[in-house]
Amino acid sequence: MPPEPSDLDRSAVRRQFDRRADGPDAADFLPREVERRMFERLELVKLQPARILDVGCGLGDGVRRLRGRWPQAEAIGVDLSPRRAARAAAIDRPPAGGWVQGLARRLAGRGPAPLGVYVAGDAHRLPIASGSLDLVWSNLAFHWFDDVPAAIAEWYRVLRPGGLLTFSALGVDSLAELRAVGVRLPPLPDLHDIGDALVAAGFAEPVMDAERLTVTWTDPLRLFADLRALGGDPRRIRPRGLATPAARERALAEAAGRLRGGDPSAPMAVGFELVYGHAWIGERKRRDDGWSPVEFRPPAGGRARRP
Repeated sequence: MPPEPSDLDRSAVRRQFDRRADGPDAADFLPREVERRMFERLELVKLQPARILDVGCGLGDGVRRLRGRWPQAEAIGVDLSPRRAARAAAIDRPPAGGWVQGLARRLAGRGPAPLGVYVAGDAHRLPIASGSLDLVWSNLAFHWFDDVPAAIAEWYRVLRPGGLLTFSALGVDSLAELRAVGVRLPPLPDLHDIGDALVAAGFAEPVMDAERLTVTWTDPLRLFADLRALGGDPRRIRPRGLATPAARERALAEAAGRLRGGDPSAPMAVGFELVYGHAWIGERKRRDDGWSPVEFRPPAGGRARRP
């Protein structure tokens, strides 16, 4: 059975993150914690990538950490939000007076530290050449893809044979406490559906796992501000009208009261299902037209015989 059409509005996703590109990221704690856990999983992987792509790079934190782990690799960050990609590039620029550090590196026989490359681009149509990457990394961007098969097909397309995909997403059981009190939230992917989509795209040996992270808030205003910072509500059928301040305050108080279970001093606990996946590209890739190459070799020590 084909998947149901996504209710996500891609242009709304872009606008949500564009609006927050210039200020501090109020909800940065979550992607940084997930990033740390993703790097722990990479400890078991023997890979020396020459070219890396971070899909949904945000302000470039993941790109900078990937460069720190593999300083000789070229690291590229792609983000749907042009403003976030531009700000990531600005953060990466050497500080004033950086020539002193550059001179010290040259005197020590070392070249300049490579900078990340940041571009605005759509994960469903990556601005990257086919078969040009050794590692595709994506931290908490997957659940914003409105066409999952297309996005996964792009990951497959840009990786070389033997390349690795590693990513994270918010799973379907995330924010269940908020849904239970009537908060409207966008749909989230199911771990098993993601694994099936990886296999269908041609990835080899996909491994999926999940864990639960519970976060508590004491201030309901901060809770909902952090939720907006994580992406807001980019559904196509989201309410378009403007609520009055009084209506927003009533809705906030009602949701906070239910999350606290009637105890006004109790913290508000919200769970996140963190889904992790990694998969390899086989030594032989499917061609862009969907066909797989087949090679006929003569038997060892002999010659091929004609039929």
